[in-house]
Amino acid sequence: MFPDLKPALAALSRGDFVLIHDSKERENEVDLVVAAQHLTPAKVATMRREAGGLICAALSWSLASVYGLPYLSEILRVASSDYPFLSRLIMEEAPYGGRPAFSITVNHRGVFTGITDEERSYTIRRLAEISALALSDAPSAKSRFYSEFCSPGHVHLLIAARNLLGERRGHTELSVFMAEQAGITPVTVLCEMLDSVSHRALGRLDAMRYAEERGIPFVEGETLIQAYRSVRGV
Repeated sequence: MFPDLKPALAALSRGDFVLIHDSKERENEVDLVVAAQHLTPAKVATMRREAGGLICAALSWSLASVYGLPYLSEILRVASSDYPFLSRLIMEEAPYGGRPAFSITVNHRGVFTGITDEERSYTIRRLAEISALALSDAPSAKSRFYSEFCSPGHVHLLIAARNLLGERRGHTELSVFMAEQAGITPVTVLCEMLDSVSHRALGRLDAMRYAEERGIPFVEGETLIQAYRSVRGV
């Protein structure tokens, strides 16, 4: 593995934040990322206050397959047979390129509204725990997933592309690849860094300053793409 990635992989595996910049050619955004298995209410609060974007849970394609989860675009396509105008809403390709990674939204059945820091943390952490089980006992994990979660909810699920960075190079794939390389359950939590002054995405240099001030590893998407090619031999 690339030496530059070691601090970030170590941080991710112990439950600390990392920052990931995709590329200037794509969204040109930086996401604050943490391993789902280590999520706490305090970390949700940090993402909400200091990042400010949409808090999502990204999972590997193989885990989504265990649960039988479709992409939201696929759901809309099926539903449009009964509600024809829905077909006009389907985004086949995002403006920055590639298929949107969004799937369904969920709450854990044990929460109330599902939106509080505590309840979002619990929903996502249980998703990670069940997903860890899925790696060894897929049928049991699938049963637990459908008995413990309900939809719609307040946690947006994202599905990584089947071939990860060989197919799509979004924060979903970048963070899931990092989780795999860190040897942890491939479920991550990510939130875009926003700028309350410009009211746009936080610039890369400002995000790097944020990372330096807080001792958070900053990872470039290109570094992860090179690592992916090295690991996969492509």
